Amino acid sequence: MIHSPIKGLTALVVGAGSGMGEASAKTFAANGGSVVVADLRAAEAERVADEITREGGLAIPVALDVSRQADIDAAVEKTIQKFGKLDVVINTAALVRSAMLESVSLEDWRAGFQVNVDGALMVARSALPWLKQSSHAAIVNTASLAGVHGYSQGGAYGPSKAALITLSRQMAHEWAAYGVRVNVVLPGVIDTPMARGSVPQEILDQLATMLPMSRVGQPEEVADLIVYLASRAAGYITAQAIACDGGMSHMMFAKPMGK
Repeated sequence: MIHSPIKGLTALVVGAGSGMGEASAKTFAANGGSVVVADLRAAEAERVADEITREGGLAIPVALDVSRQADIDAAVEKTIQKFGKLDVVINTAALVRSAMLESVSLEDWRAGFQVNVDGALMVARSALPWLKQSSHAAIVNTASLAGVHGYSQGGAYGPSKAALITLSRQMAHEWAAYGVRVNVVLPGVIDTPMARGSVPQEILDQLATMLPMSRVGQPEEVADLIVYLASRAAGYITAQAIACDGGMSHMMFAKPMGK
């Protein structure tokens, strides 16, 4: 019986300066894991690491731009220097630039794929030599329901998240031989700074009334799933794309007709 499925594991959490990444880093640490808090915004990475430390957890901050291989390699190196190993990669970094396909610029299109797909591959490959040495290695990528369902103004976001889903399954297929599990989480409508920055509040409020559970999700609810998939308790789960959406993706209508 597993009593502490996270205790003793070390995770590199990418995009941990806010939202689902922050919640994942804090949840991982609260359950006995060591965390490298990596984010493009150095100040936010430091804030989250400080908050984890004040709560008695083990965390260090790292400034990380997922479009820069040198930054990625430095983050992995710092992880090894501090904790001596790397068991888990949690990738929540994302870029959203809303636009219709007929008008999205190639610059924005390429930037979306660079962060949401290329960055995930670059981080995973840099971490792989150390993950191979772990007896409980796992990668958890964060895609989106937008990766399986189109939506207005989706631009590069939905297509890039679809690519991330397939990339995650390819990783799972190729790296199972090394004992590395790879899964991908598909959040629905979640109350994060990124969501609030890209969707007007009145639209979020309207979406909440349409959802089966009549509310948007919270970052901590997605983090619970992410950390479970990263844990020893999920030791036979790999190559899965799992929605965390309050039932949104499996309802023909958001609520029963006439309600």
